[in-house]
Amino acid sequence: MEKTDILIDQKGVCQPFTEEQQSVLKAMDKWIEAVTTTDPETVTKLYAKDAVFWGTVSPFMRTTPKGIKNYFEGFMGLKNLNAIYYKPMVRVYGNIAINSGYYTFYYNKDDKLVSIPARYTFVYRKDSDGEWYIIDHHSSAVPQNV
Repeated sequence: MEKTDILIDQKGVCQPFTEEQQSVLKAMDKWIEAVTTTDPETVTKLYAKDAVFWGTVSPFMRTTPKGIKNYFEGFMGLKNLNAIYYKPMVRVYGNIAINSGYYTFYYNKDDKLVSIPARYTFVYRKDSDGEWYIIDHHSSAVPQNV
């Protein structure tokens, strides 16, 4: 799936992303790029020092930079890790922004491609440097059809 510069609202109406919404999507692009490197420090720096994080493949909440880095040390160890995000719903409220949507992680295990479809919510705070930092991130695997 490809990302677009439009937002499809709850009624299915297409609307272009505002400049502020696009800046949030750039922060998301930065996260995707960082999480698919092999350097946990790079992705950890995108989180505010007081961030709260629920990882996709962990039952534990992480509330410190050390805890967040620890999660990514394990997660980024997945062979050939890659990720895409899609259907973002971006809302901006001054220096706070929320981005909810879907992403899928891909990696190799036993010479087979494995995928983890997941849903996410990122809450960002724009600091005085003009950068969006993640203050809350919840990720969970998409439930299988029952």
